[in-house]
This record gives sequence, structure tokens and C-alpha cells, in this order.
Amino acid sequence: MALAITSSTYAGEHAKAYLNAALKQAESLKYMTIRENINYKEVMNKVAGANLVKDRSCAFTENSATLTLTEQVLEVKPLQINIDLCKKTMLSDWSGLQQDDFVAYAMSFLGKSIADSVETAIWQGTANGAGSFAGISATGMTTSSSANYTAANIIASLGTLAADLPANIYMSDDLYIYMNKKTYRFYINAISALSAFPFNNMGEYTPVFEGIKIAVCPGIPDNIMYAGESTNIFFGTSLSSDLSEVRVLDMENLDGSDNIRMVAKWTAGVQIGVPSDFTKQS
Repeated sequence: MALAITSSTYAGEHAKAYLNAALKQAESLKYMTIRENINYKEVMNKVAGANLVKDRSCAFTENSATLTLTEQVLEVKPLQINIDLCKKTMLSDWSGLQQDDFVAYAMSFLGKSIADSVETAIWQGTANGAGSFAGISATGMTTSSSANYTAANIIASLGTLAADLPANIYMSDDLYIYMNKKTYRFYINAISALSAFPFNNMGEYTPVFEGIKIAVCPGIPDNIMYAGESTNIFFGTSLSSDLSEVRVLDMENLDGSDNIRMVAKWTAGVQIGVPSDFTKQS
């Protein structure tokens, strides 16, 4: 029995459910602020004041008080997947799962590819890279130095990173140390070797270092860690606009082939709000 597919198109708000599920498979998005309504650019402003609080008097001393406005621009880039899939590769699995919504099932084929591309681009992407977008820039960030990470030096490296954090963000509720899976493995190896740390006998472990939560983000390159507040790193997209689309086309009636043509279109971008409050160690 042939697999008959009704060609379907979901644009704007109707595409949101499928694309949102795909994007949120990217691990890093759990540890940052997501802005879903950016069609092109959004300016993020930060206002800092100095000498604002005074002793009470009858004078008006506005000249001694200052307000400094800094801004960062979060820009999203249009991205897409266009692919032909043979029905034979999907027929048995779809029928076996007995799913009614073929589009949702088909999007699961693309979801991991979308998530992986977003995960990598957040930390390593370039504006002109094919299928990528501009990743976070270290320009203006607080810097911290370390040798290449090993199980033998990871605790010391984390200590250096924690010591180099700006004082104003230390102990923030949303402060994270961002590392990749390889670095996290060194960390687990190091703390497991400590006789006073019963890691092997614990059930669920919340990864922390000196009270700072650890975010494991596969897209970060080796021998690099970041630290900062999740409310200071922004991922932008516009899942509700006409730039976002999911389309499934059955090509049998058009060219006689046994192919399904799938299209997914979305936007993505990332930006640090206040670079000096984010720290990069390398």
C-alpha cells in the first residue's frame, strides 16, 4: 500500500509549534534568554547611573549625576532546509508508530539537524557562514586564561575562571559556567577522584562549582569556557512571522517520483547584552 501524503504548508504562527520543538532541542537554549518576536534586529539597551543618590538639599545638581546608555544589536538571519525524502524510508516507521500527524513525524527527521546547527552556531558561527549565523563574540568580554583542560587541571581552571568573574554578577541566581561535554567529563573525573566526594553513590547530581551552576553546551569548542548570567545571553528568532515556514510536498502527482519534498524556514541569532559581564576563558 502506497503512502499517500496530503501536501501541507504551515507559515507564520502555524509553523511555530514544529519549529519551536526543533529549536529547543539545542542544549544551549536551556541556559539563555529566548526572544521569539525579532523579525530582523532588536536593540538591547542597558542604562548605568553614577552619582545619582545625594544628600537631601534645596539645590538641583544634575551636572554631577550621569546616565550612561550602552546598546547591543541582536540580529537574526534567515535559514532553511530543503530536502527530498523517499517514502520508503519513512513508511514502516510512521505506520509502526501509528501517528496521525505526518508533518509532526516528518519534522522529527529534521529537528535534530536544526538543533545541531543552532547549537554549533551559537558558540562558533559566522555571519557569512553557509547555514550558520554570527555566534557570540568575545569582543568586550572579561578574559580569563588557562592551559588546555585536563582532568588534572580542570578544578584549578574553574577556580581561575570563578576568580576572574566581575564582582557585580558573582552569586547571581542565573549565573552559569558554560562548558562542552569533553570539559564536563574532565570535571566529573576530577571530582570522582576526590575521596570526600561520593559522586558514584549519588543519584541525581546538580553540577555546580563553588556554588555556580554548570551548563553543559555541546557547541562550545574544546579548551574554552564561558561564565555569565543566562539573562545576559540572548537567542533571537521570529517563529510567528512569514519568515518561518514548514512545508511538506508529495511529489508523486507532480513528477511521478516516490519522494516527499520537505522545507523548513526559520530565523536565528545570538547576542550578549553586556559583554563586560560575560567572561571567556581560553
